[in-house]
Amino acid sequence: MEKSIEELIYEETDQRLKVMAQPDYPWPKKADKKDAAAIVVGIAVSLVLIVLCMTGVIS
Repeated sequence: MEKSIEELIYEETDQRLKVMAQPDYPWPKKADKKDAAAIVVGIAVSLVLIVLCMTGVIS
């Protein structure tokens, strides 16, 4: 009998949580000021491009 997608998701989630609960799990470094600046710049560029598209400069 095939497992449902729900059962597969629960099994995979359980396996991943067990791996992450191990004391030697390599957690990624926390975001710093450079990461925050990159996010802000990305948002600003996106907003400028949206405004340019809305005003017809970019078509």
